[in-house]
Amino acid sequence: MEDSPFRRLPEDTIADILLRLPGKSILRSGAVCKAWRRITTTPHFLAARAGRQPASILVHAYLDAKPWACGDDLRAGFSSEDIALDALSASSPEEDRLRLIRYPGTKLNVPAHCGRLLASSDGVLLFKKDRGFYLLCNPITRQWAQLPRLPAEHCRERDPEYGFYFHQPSSEFRLLCCSLTRGIWYIVSTGATKPRLTNAKQDPELITRFVTPLLTTATMPVSLHGNLHWPPLWRFTANLGVSAAPETKMMAFDTVSEQFVQMSGPGSKTPKMVKLFEMGGLLGAADFGEEKHVDLWFIEDYSARVWSRRHRVASPWKYGSTGRPCNDWGMLSVAIAGDDEDNIIIGNNDGLVVYNLKKNGARTVDSVMQRKNRMFVSRHVFKGSLVEHASFAPPSADFPLIHSWS
Repeated sequence: MEDSPFRRLPEDTIADILLRLPGKSILRSGAVCKAWRRITTTPHFLAARAGRQPASILVHAYLDAKPWACGDDLRAGFSSEDIALDALSASSPEEDRLRLIRYPGTKLNVPAHCGRLLASSDGVLLFKKDRGFYLLCNPITRQWAQLPRLPAEHCRERDPEYGFYFHQPSSEFRLLCCSLTRGIWYIVSTGATKPRLTNAKQDPELITRFVTPLLTTATMPVSLHGNLHWPPLWRFTANLGVSAAPETKMMAFDTVSEQFVQMSGPGSKTPKMVKLFEMGGLLGAADFGEEKHVDLWFIEDYSARVWSRRHRVASPWKYGSTGRPCNDWGMLSVAIAGDDEDNIIIGNNDGLVVYNLKKNGARTVDSVMQRKNRMFVSRHVFKGSLVEHASFAPPSADFPLIHSWS
C-alpha cells in the first residue's frame, strides 16, 4: 500500500468506495491494511452500510446432501437433504440471490420446531434448536451466539415466542416470550444468564387477541422507531351510532418501556389479509383483501400515526389462481420487502413480482415459481449487517446445525 495512489486519497473518499463493495468483500478489505480495517469498523461506516442495505425476502432451497452420521441423538434425526437459505432483494436481479447458510433438513420423527428459523432482526437469524433452546447467527460476519436456555417451567407453552428485536440502548438481541398459563411476559436476551420478567402490566390473555406467536404469525413483527408492530387482526366500531365506521386496531410493543400500546391500523376491510413491512424508514402495510390488486398503505408521520394509501399495484397472481391467499393461513406463504429506491417485492411461489413504485414498472421472479428448482418463499425478511457483537462468538465454522456459511 505504500506506493499505492490510494494512500493519497482522503479517508472519506476511501470509505465511500468501500461502502459500495459487497459485504464479504468489505470484511476481506480489513486485511489489506490497518487503515482500511479502522475505516470499515467505525460506527459511522457500519451505520452508513446498514442504511444502504436493501431488505431481502428469504427463500428456502432444498438440496440433495450426504446423510449425516448418526453418532448422536441429535444428528440421527437429520435426513440426507439440506436446506439453503437465500436472500432475494427487490433491487437485484434474481440470479444475484445471496446464499447465506446451508443446514440439514429434518426427518418426520424430529419435532417440527427443531432447527427451524423463527425470525430475523438487524442481520441476525434466530433459530429454535429445541424447546427453550435458541441459537443466533449473523451469516455475513459468521458470528453466532446462544440465548440463555429456558427453565423447564417456561417450556410448558408450545409456542411462547412472540417477538425478536435488537435493543439499541443495551446492544442486546432480545426474544419476547409469553406464558399464558402463568400470566406473564418475559424476555430472553444475549448477555443475560436467565429470562427476566418484563415491565408489561397488561393481561396476556388480552394482548394475545392482537398478537400471535412467531411460528404461526402471518406477518413477522416489524421493528421500527423503538417499537415492535403486529398487523391488525380485527375491526372495531368506535361507537354505537348508526353512522359509526369500523376501524382497525393493531398492537405495538415499546422496547424501551416494555409496555404494549394499541394504535390505529390501515383502513382495510380485511385486516387479517394485511402484512406489515418497513420501506424507506416508513411503516407500511400491504392489503391483500382484493383479488385483482394490492393496496399499499404507509404512516407518513409516525408521531401522528395516521395511515394513508399511497399505491395500488396489480395482484402478483393471475385471476383465479389457487396460489392467491384467501385467508390468514394462506398469508403465511406471502412475502413482502421494499428498499429505498421504491422497489418492492410481493408474492409467493405461485406469483412473485418486483414493482417499481416510482416508474410503475414490474417484473416477475420466474426462478422461484418453477417447481423443479425446489425453492420456497418464506415470510421472513433479512437485512445484512457487518456489525460484530461482543456477546457473539468469534467467526467460526463450528456453528451448531450449520453445514456451511455463505
